[in-house]
Amino acid sequence: MFVFIVEIIKTTIQFMADLLSGELPGYFYIWCGVFVVYAFMYACLEIRTKLTAPKLAESFFLECVSHLAGWIIGILVARASLYLIEDGISQHHKLALYKIGLLLLISYDFTAIFSGLTNRPFAQRNIAERSAFIVGMAATYLLFMLCRDSILEGLILSQTYVVTLSILSGIFALLYKISLRSAEGPKNS
Repeated sequence: MFVFIVEIIKTTIQFMADLLSGELPGYFYIWCGVFVVYAFMYACLEIRTKLTAPKLAESFFLECVSHLAGWIIGILVARASLYLIEDGISQHHKLALYKIGLLLLISYDFTAIFSGLTNRPFAQRNIAERSAFIVGMAATYLLFMLCRDSILEGLILSQTYVVTLSILSGIFALLYKISLRSAEGPKNS
């Protein structure tokens, strides 16, 4: 357990140092800007009834921190998946893991938006949870296939590795959908 905590802290410090140094490729910073805009829009939509400056700032800050944490979790999932699939990535360096973590975060955001939009239409619990799992899995797989020539340029990912990450993303989407249902349960009661 101690090794796991040390690995999380080490990855977090390394990623933050690399991100703040300004030496990462430009598209990382463009995506950071996209996440900041997304966080602001989400914060505005979340508290649209009572849009006070302190509540907006707090919601915006929490959303930015959660995206940063999501990116770090994506990096850790990519690294942990390499222990399961030995030939997962052709080049095993931190920039490759940052790219994969970014794609996992983008996929997670997409599935979170999907889960939020389909919360009401899929009233049946089974359909909603299955659809969240399938969309999470499919979104990740398609994102990896679409970004092969852009973000993942120069990396060769094994099909087994991509499928494993897709299944893990589907599981995370399912857990997110279950947490949405659990959060709504007390409100509806």
